[in-house]
Amino acid sequence: MSETQPALSLRYFLNLEESQDGFALATFGKKQFTRFLTPAISVGIIIWGIYLGVNGVGAYYVGLGAFFLLLQGLMRYWFLPMMFKRQFVKYQLGKSEQGIDLFQDYAEIHANGRKNVFNYAEVATFAEGKHTYMIELKSKTVIIVPKSAFANPADQSIFVNTFKK
Repeated sequence: MSETQPALSLRYFLNLEESQDGFALATFGKKQFTRFLTPAISVGIIIWGIYLGVNGVGAYYVGLGAFFLLLQGLMRYWFLPMMFKRQFVKYQLGKSEQGIDLFQDYAEIHANGRKNVFNYAEVATFAEGKHTYMIELKSKTVIIVPKSAFANPADQSIFVNTFKK
């Protein structure tokens, strides 16, 4: 990789589906285990209630576990996607061009006419979703790059190998 010319230069517009995928990676956890931890706890409360007996105090545990499970489902699959879609449409996030240029020791992010530079050592987390890649910096800045922005598989492998630790 050269210092004057980027090894990889991407420009893209995020659509709603790609933005939601990146948002899910950033908020619900980077690993499958953390995504299903709270629902597993709710199911555990329900099982504990059944173990105690549904006729006695166990009925309260079953009800409580079911209530938590219902709330988590509503939040994750209805409320948060609905709010995200409203904000995406309201602020027209998909209409601003974004980009990333990869150099030997650093990367440049382009968004809203501004350029930010970060070193690769600042990358805290790199995750791959269904439609996007998510890069989280130590400063809690999140960069979402859609898989559709890559022209060929060689560019995609350069990108992935740059951020994988």
